[in-house]
Amino acid sequence: MAHILKRRKALLAAAEKPERELFARRISGLMEEYKKEERRKEVVKAFDGLASCWNTDRRDQAASLGICYLYSSILMRNYEFKLVLLGEDFWLEEEPITTSWVPPCFFEHFEEDMDVLMKALRSSFPRLCRAEEEAVRAGYWKYYLAAVSKLCRDMAEEILLESTLAGINKTDHFYIFFGKFQGEGEVLWQMEESKGKD
Repeated sequence: MAHILKRRKALLAAAEKPERELFARRISGLMEEYKKEERRKEVVKAFDGLASCWNTDRRDQAASLGICYLYSSILMRNYEFKLVLLGEDFWLEEEPITTSWVPPCFFEHFEEDMDVLMKALRSSFPRLCRAEEEAVRAGYWKYYLAAVSKLCRDMAEEILLESTLAGINKTDHFYIFFGKFQGEGEVLWQMEESKGKD
């Protein structure tokens, strides 16, 4: 067991440099892609279904919008995020309004990067097992999570003003957060802070 853990630790350490190099080359292309109006419209449109469901099923005020990832989506390789519209009860909501979203372009590139990364690692670590590959995948996925988080932070006001979310009844302290589904996260944007800038 100690040998397995030692090898896993060495593998993840060896992956760090090529991960950084791969992502540094990739991120500039993603940034250019998301400057395109059609890409930004795709992102905004992904949030439209939440508003129609809220207006149909709920009468209270929306208090927060979550953009959430699940580790199961890495294992299944569908890379879906849960978009969750919540009232004042937050995760204690009995029936939160949810929909799924796969950010365009991101995870096609992620899979291409993984092919390159695993090929490089196999030269030093022969006979990699599936658990080891999944450990590398989970480590590299964090780079892409950070990129999706940054995209959502940059587009927060576009999402709220240009999607149908603009028409729902919200609390004065409405906020957008990004994080693990029903786990830890960070606030990306808050209505009170936005008003303070005006």
